[in-house]
Amino acid sequence: MEKGKGCCRKSQTSKNPSRDALFLCMPNNFLPRQLKKHKSLKPKTVFVKDKPFDFHGATFTVKVLTSETNGRYTILDVIHPPNVGPALHMHPKGSETFYIIEGHYEFILNGKSLTGKSGDVVFVPKGTPHRFVVGHKGGHALVISPPELEFYFLKVSELLGKGDVSYLTESDMGEQYGQVFLDGTKQWK
Repeated sequence: MEKGKGCCRKSQTSKNPSRDALFLCMPNNFLPRQLKKHKSLKPKTVFVKDKPFDFHGATFTVKVLTSETNGRYTILDVIHPPNVGPALHMHPKGSETFYIIEGHYEFILNGKSLTGKSGDVVFVPKGTPHRFVVGHKGGHALVISPPELEFYFLKVSELLGKGDVSYLTESDMGEQYGQVFLDGTKQWK
């Protein structure tokens, strides 16, 4: 990792050396500030690559971490349940590309409707308002997302594991990691 870009540490307790390279690097603006405020917090390695986790009923798997792309993008493998999708949002840090492996997706890009099906690629330029709804049979997509977006999904997933997450809380977290919500309706419904 480049100097000044963040905090990465290999696990000191890993019993599986082949997994030592599979760790989550916290962005520079997150961990160091938290350590200054809370001296009792210690840096820890969070293994997330190739480990599926639940996000609003969808199964997310981080395939490529932002830290592995010199801060350019992250790649997510996502299996969506039927009839769900995010509220209208945009990404100020970069474009987003969906390769649809299975299912049907109805995208709204800049107010225009676009249907994507198995084998289609949908490109969303940086800063473009968009949303999608997964078809009635669910869907599976490989998503090349803007840098650090995996942190948004992981953090919200952790909170969801403890109970409901308000739209305001999720929106604040989204802004921190590059998912800016433009409308509070139809959020994962």
